[in-house]
Amino acid sequence: MAKDWKVPKRKQPVWRVTKKIISPFFKAKEVVFEGEKFPDKCIIVSNHNNKKGPMVFEVSLPVFHATWGAYQMLGTYKERFRYLRDVLYIQKNGFSKFKATMKAWFEAIFSIYMYRGMKILPSYPDARFRKTLQYSMAVLEAGCAVSMYPEDSSEGYFEELTHFLPGFVMLAQQYYKKTGEDVPVFPMYWGRKGNKIVVGKPLYVQDFVKEGLNREEIAEQFRLAVNGLYYKYFKK
Repeated sequence: MAKDWKVPKRKQPVWRVTKKIISPFFKAKEVVFEGEKFPDKCIIVSNHNNKKGPMVFEVSLPVFHATWGAYQMLGTYKERFRYLRDVLYIQKNGFSKFKATMKAWFEAIFSIYMYRGMKILPSYPDARFRKTLQYSMAVLEAGCAVSMYPEDSSEGYFEELTHFLPGFVMLAQQYYKKTGEDVPVFPMYWGRKGNKIVVGKPLYVQDFVKEGLNREEIAEQFRLAVNGLYYKYFKK
């Protein structure tokens, strides 16, 4: 396993205190399970809902989990600043360069500590994605959950998700190939207006593989499942 990221420990004294302080501002009012609750080891796929989503999930979900996040946010101050300014605020949220610069300048200072506390696992978009899979496999092998937001957010975040990237499918397949265990994958949706999280019934990647679906097609089935929660509980 790479030296620059380790499976997070369950005991996080400093973050535990921080979590209690921020919980009143971020915690969801309700977490609804349509079926079984999370086992310790599982994969969770959800909408991102802009930058607030991961924090809401961190303080609300009743399962210890590591979360895929932009690798730049675990890098140097300059890397964090540029990602926040150029990608999150300008590209995805349409901020002016001045406003984006001001917010990024401030947030890049302390965000590294928040990301470490939230157990962010670096997600790479290129050949280094093998590291993301390697780290994620280690988390599952340690008996913990891995969560991620596979929506394509290159043009921003939308309530109705338009496309899912298949990285989580690759993770489930790789884990199955190594261990013979088909890890349950839970679709999940957080509705910002009602501040409610809904967790759907778990699905299994190998069931779709047996139907002859490829990775992209399997990812699409999960996108439909997550959107189904949006239609059922949140869309007016």
